[in-house]
Formats: sequence, structure tokens, C-alpha cells
Amino acid sequence: MSRNLSNCLRTPNSTHVRSPLLRPQEQGLILAVPRLMSQLFESQIFIQIGERHFQISRDIFSGPGDSPNFFSLGFAIFFANPRELFPGLDRRNLLRPPAIVPPRVTHRSGDVFAELLHLLRGYPLQIRNEEHRAELLRDCRYFHLRGLEQKLIPHHISFNPIRQQSEILIRLDDVRPSGIGHARDDSSKYPSSTTRDRVTYARPFVDETPHDLILETGDESTVLDARAMRAGFLNLAKARMSSLAQVVAKSVGLEGPLYRTGESANFSPGGDSFSIRFERETALVLNGQSVDYLDLPGGTAESSDRPPAKRKRAEDDPESGSMVVKKGQWRLVVESGPAASAELVLIAVKLDIYTEERARNRSRGFLGS
Repeated sequence: MSRNLSNCLRTPNSTHVRSPLLRPQEQGLILAVPRLMSQLFESQIFIQIGERHFQISRDIFSGPGDSPNFFSLGFAIFFANPRELFPGLDRRNLLRPPAIVPPRVTHRSGDVFAELLHLLRGYPLQIRNEEHRAELLRDCRYFHLRGLEQKLIPHHISFNPIRQQSEILIRLDDVRPSGIGHARDDSSKYPSSTTRDRVTYARPFVDETPHDLILETGDESTVLDARAMRAGFLNLAKARMSSLAQVVAKSVGLEGPLYRTGESANFSPGGDSFSIRFERETALVLNGQSVDYLDLPGGTAESSDRPPAKRKRAEDDPESGSMVVKKGQWRLVVESGPAASAELVLIAVKLDIYTEERARNRSRGFLGS
């Protein structure tokens, strides 16, 4: 009490006080020292994460998207206004403020939080593996550090010298609706009667300019029908792709879905399917072997300029047109013509696919190996 009172007496004389914990705030309340209270409300945040104690400067969360966060919404709001200290407390006949201690978050790792602070201070951090990245992202979301989260999600930004466009490769799971945009594609490669818009993406709070979106899918969540040139999605990927198509339609200013719904297709449970396209630039791995897109089973005659004798006849194998994509990368465009409704087209950039379960079994690993 005497040491805290000494701190309180020093403050009116313009002497700087470094608050060791929360006791001066208690004494400032009971003694009603406005200058002390004003200084303390702008001082550092004290908190315990796991078994480690942290003293955090408030301006460390000044980056875009990093505020409001766990601290401003939780602990900091407890002291958000000097007049609202200890909300709900009856101050009549109050001899001393109630005892308080720094807040604790026992179910989070102090080491991981220290690494997040290291990143927030602007220092680089070597991410050891995907498990390490997942730990960082998990705690970013818990503490509501949205700007830092966007910097940590797996992505790759590069400039494509052939297309003369900047591109961002990002997973379907990590796409946020606020980052979706579009840009008109006036390439002479396509008919002038067809209107094309490239789907672009800018990471919220991070990217100042958008990039052409290269969407990555995985977990064997994509099934292709090479005959119909359609793609269906499974499980969570199906809902995410439907939501993405709606956001793209809104961005371009179109109404209605940019994909087919209600179709009866054995490769797409639920009937929703998207138009796909292969190009000469598409990199393909089929059943573990690199192939040309013209060698895909079940391909339509319109997509090939080879003699029919050199191609496997799709009718010889009724299942040859169905393929499962282990991992895929897609370029997204919205196409519309005078006689056709607008549709979201997935242009294959790189695909790892298989047509038979033996190829899938061959890639299996043994537990513990």
C-alpha cells in the first residue's frame, strides 16, 4: 500500500510511473487521482499466457486488422474508461478497491504467443513445418489478430511474365469474401463476342493491390467428368465453392448462380457442377505419370486435334471419364456470351489426378512409417 501510494504521489509532480501490475489502478480509483488514472489507462498490458507472463505495449496491435482483438475486447474493456472501472461495483462506503490480478489464459501456449509478438514487432519468423504454422494460425484466430493471420496463411505471390499479370496462389479454405474482385480480360485469344472477367484476390488488411487468383483444392475433394467438362466438389469444398461463386457473381454484378444446379451426375453428389477447361499450358499428372491434356481418358473430340486412333476410346471404358483430383490449381474466369448465361469457368493450371483406386492405394503410407 505504501509503495503504491508513493507512486500515486509522484504522478501529480509529473514524475513518470512504470506500473508493475494493477495495484496503482486500484489506488488511483480509491484516491481519485485523474492524472495517474489517465497515464495508467495508456500504459502496457499485463497478461499471463500459459506459464509465461507478458508485458505488452498497446501500440503493438496497431497494424491493420489486428484491432479490436482479444485484449481490447476482453481485458482492456475492463479498464476502457476511468469512470467505468469495476463496472457494476457499488462504490458507496467502499474502503478499498477489490483485489484484482492480471488476466490469465491457461489453455494457450506462452511460447506460441511469444512468436506472435515477435511477428507483430516486425521481425521474420522461420516457420518450421505445417504443424507449426497451424499452431500460429490457431492462436491468431483465438486472439483475433486478423491482419497477422492473413500474413501467415499459406500463399504464394508471383509475377507471370507470359501473362504479364501478378498472381496469388491460395487454398480454397483460406479465401475470404472481402478479398474477391474481378478484372476485365481483353485478350485477343478469345472470341470478341465472349465477355471474360478474371477473378482477382487481395488478402484483407495486407495486400494493397489485387492479384489474379489461382485457387488450390486438395483432400481429394474434386471430381471431374472429362466427357462433360464439368467438375463437382465434395464435403466442405462443395459449400465453399458455392459460396465463392456467389461472391464472384456479386462482384461482377450478375444475378443467379454461376454454376449448374440440380443436375443428375454420378460424379457430383447433390448435382452442382462447374465448367472446367484444359489448355496446352495445363500441367497434368495422371495416375502418377506426367501426361498431356490430350491423353486424358474420356476427353471430348472438340478438345483434341490428334487422330482418333492415337486416343483411348472413352466408350471402351464407361468409367474412363470420371477422375478424382488429389490436388489441383485453377485459374478462375467468368465468361458470358450473347446466347449463353454467365458461368464461372475453372481453367486447370496444375492437376494431380487418378482414375483408378490402385493409384490411390499406391500413394498410401503405412502408419508410423
